Amino acid sequence: MTHAAPTKDLHELARRISEGCTECRSCQFRCAFLNGYGTPRTLADRFLTTGKGRVVAFECSLCGLCAAVCPMGLPLKSFFLAMRRAAMDAGRVSLIPYRPRLNYERVGASRIMELFQIPPGADTVFFPGCTFPGNHPDTARALLTHLRGHVPGLGLVLSCCFKTSHDLGRHEFFERRFGRLVDRLKAMGVKTVLTACPNCFGVFAEYGDGLAVRTVYDVLAENPPSCDAALRGTAIVHTPCPFRAHGQIQERIRLMVADTGLEPQKTRQDGALSPCCGEGGAAGMLRPELAAAWGEKTAKKAAGSIVVTSCAGCVNFLSQRVRTVHLLDLIFHPARAMAGSLLRPKGLATYLHRLRFKWRAVFNLR
Repeated sequence: MTHAAPTKDLHELARRISEGCTECRSCQFRCAFLNGYGTPRTLADRFLTTGKGRVVAFECSLCGLCAAVCPMGLPLKSFFLAMRRAAMDAGRVSLIPYRPRLNYERVGASRIMELFQIPPGADTVFFPGCTFPGNHPDTARALLTHLRGHVPGLGLVLSCCFKTSHDLGRHEFFERRFGRLVDRLKAMGVKTVLTACPNCFGVFAEYGDGLAVRTVYDVLAENPPSCDAALRGTAIVHTPCPFRAHGQIQERIRLMVADTGLEPQKTRQDGALSPCCGEGGAAGMLRPELAAAWGEKTAKKAAGSIVVTSCAGCVNFLSQRVRTVHLLDLIFHPARAMAGSLLRPKGLATYLHRLRFKWRAVFNLR
């Protein structure tokens, strides 16, 4: 998993954006970050003429909405990530504000949390990610039981995809640690990774080095759990940023929301145009008001409807502003999810529930 030097990438991307950006302001209109710092062309020209401006990219959520609406098809998200990498390489960035996120990442890949439970001959593993098992423990157990009933010889891998380090521009650390994870999986005969976390899906899809990646929603669509509860009401479907360019996944999720009995509402900010929840890129660690602005966009869009999303991180962040539920909670525990009675651990309790999930898997307990 080797890539070109970030500084070289940045110069090439900056030149492409300087030449290609028409300053139509389609992206700037939708983004508080760009609204404050100028068009992509302005930022690219500033870097090319002065060599400055890289650090401001840490206030961008890396959500990719700018690239989704760009009529010129410019790689804007890649440009901002390259700015972060170059700033990190130049020693211009302090990691102190990001310590909580980096510690969370470190624990997720620690021996106490990791588990590689892969039966002999198995080529498919479930990779639930760091957040989902700790924040949605009842649903995580139900999902694992269901997957094992429909994917013969399914393995379970508990670890971290190192998305935090990736987004912070720690590219050498990310490539070393995630590359080590991929090599280990391939050495154990794994060919396919099933993810419950959109961020893990995005990382494996881009850097999996030959590993196939699918979402658990693929299996659930083929083998839906039996459920007697029929929900009522309207819902806004919030698309997590890593699914922004995956129309088929978006449609599958929308159909699953409808299957619960809720009625998904169409808006002009659906699918590829969904705003970031506010958590993306750890931008809120520096500019919490920008992160809050993203969440307020979704709350305003909901207009009284419940928000359904397929990302545990989005649930955590959006729940501060609007009633938000995880789609998997609705699928496996519809009545409790709607009533708000499902266990939703917070803080240090999430680590305990991740450990419980691990040991239940080790001893095959439900």
